[in-house]
Amino acid sequence: MTARTALSALALAGLLLAGACTQVRNPATGELQYTSMSPQDEIRIGRQEHPKVLAEFGGEAKEARAREYVQEIGQKVKAVSELAQQPFTFTLLDSDMVNAFALPGGYVYVTRGLLALADDEAELAGVLGHEIGHVTARHTAQRYDRAMLAQLGALAATIAGGLLAGEAGAELGQQLGGTLAVAYVQGFSREQELEADRLGVRYLARAGYDPMAMASFLDALEAEGRLRARLEGQKDTVPDWLRSHPRTKERIQEAAAAAASKEGGARERERFLSAIDGMSFGESPAQGFVRGTRFLHPELDIRFEAPPGFTLINRPNAVLGRTSDGRYLQFDLGEAQRSVDPVGYLQGEWVARQRLERVRAITTEDGRRGALGLGRVNFRNKPAAAMFAVVESGRPRQFYRFVLLREGGLSAADLAAYEATVRSLRRLDAADRAEARPYRIRIHTVRPGETEASLAARMAIPNGAAWFAVLNDTARRPVRPGEKVKLVVRE
Repeated sequence: MTARTALSALALAGLLLAGACTQVRNPATGELQYTSMSPQDEIRIGRQEHPKVLAEFGGEAKEARAREYVQEIGQKVKAVSELAQQPFTFTLLDSDMVNAFALPGGYVYVTRGLLALADDEAELAGVLGHEIGHVTARHTAQRYDRAMLAQLGALAATIAGGLLAGEAGAELGQQLGGTLAVAYVQGFSREQELEADRLGVRYLARAGYDPMAMASFLDALEAEGRLRARLEGQKDTVPDWLRSHPRTKERIQEAAAAAASKEGGARERERFLSAIDGMSFGESPAQGFVRGTRFLHPELDIRFEAPPGFTLINRPNAVLGRTSDGRYLQFDLGEAQRSVDPVGYLQGEWVARQRLERVRAITTEDGRRGALGLGRVNFRNKPAAAMFAVVESGRPRQFYRFVLLREGGLSAADLAAYEATVRSLRRLDAADRAEARPYRIRIHTVRPGETEASLAARMAIPNGAAWFAVLNDTARRPVRPGEKVKLVVRE
């Protein structure tokens, strides 16, 4: 199929989607709405997409107590919604991102990162109530219609990348297009977000929780965003949940106003803290750890070091890196279709549709065979020069892969630094293994004489004082003897 016929097929699919609408009554509002999905379709789509979400976000969290607690609170809040009789699935994802979202059919997700940020059970219930509100108001079904068109756009980006730069270019083009699609799909309208907030407050009150928890959690999200922005040297870093939910003071004010009209309820902080005691904080061993410019993966028994100035971002399927001056890297794992050496995999399979320049074999610090070459990628819809490199993983037909590039082209210094990064890939030593241990949340009861400063000094993570203030909401609750606080430790 040529690019032209492929794009024509995309246009035809969009027209077919637009004409396949169903009239459905909204459970939360009672209004009649038109979407391409019936309630039975919603359940089917949710069940179909659930495994993909688990794969994208690193699977379920390993801590059984925290998983069961999220399921318990989710079912409690769902039971007071308009879909009380419909089965819902509540999942705690093994991700340090601060995020929550829902799929059609009652599949609701929160991450470990969000759970660590919440202050009590009522705040967790407020997040779950908000996501349940998206399902009961059929926002997720309406969003799915938009998702179909967004996925078509992502496919078009993949085709364009392939035409420009071959297989590897298509891969990066798909990543770019997919990211845009996710952002579009997750973006509810302002009216839908405010409606989900109102429904969340409604469900909080019905379930016996303090409705003000919705507003206090939004405040916590803002504080976490400001901290990340400062630590990353950016003007603004938006928490993942707020990327897909309007980031406005108006939401906080409206949630608080809605709560003011309801009677006060429980916060259940003790129960909440007990449930998260011992939960992993930050990255997990299954996904590896970023430690400055180093990436350590205890389960794969590897590490590498990016050039100075790089900020590494660890995702379940790849490690991404960037600098403020336009340098980027991507690291992941690929599998060959047949038994080949590194040069054969690099040029014959992974980047098979363009002829790389200066292809040569290399050896890493611990003697692994590898290969690298120079080629082109489609980056931010523009052609760019890049270094492609592969290194043997030690498992049959699997290779670690690097794409390293710089906007505007690669200098001799860039090439030397990037090659050093590839060669730095090796097994972990004893010091690496000591470093590659997860952080955990431990709940501590404040003793007489202990202060915010002395407790923050016990935080094992960098910038512990700032994280202590955000995780414990010390702006709202000063540290006092007898209070319980979250500490992040390494055990």
